[in-house]
Amino acid sequence: MSRIDKDVLNTEKAESLDDIHAVIGQMAAELLNAGRPLELTSLSDLLKQHAGQSADILLKKEYDDALSFLATKVPS
Repeated sequence: MSRIDKDVLNTEKAESLDDIHAVIGQMAAELLNAGRPLELTSLSDLLKQHAGQSADILLKKEYDDALSFLATKVPS
């Protein structure tokens, strides 16, 4: 793999993480604005709810990616 290819992959990964962080931030703000506790379960539940209601395939993927990201952060 050339250096350029690696740079493209790193950029895509960084943009993807930025998107994931943005979605999680939006869900956290929604929970706090509603007076609900900011907990992993409530965050996951809200992401699942939005993913299930979204007609936008790309937005649904962002919600699913954020859910997968959160799943890696749960201690076993």
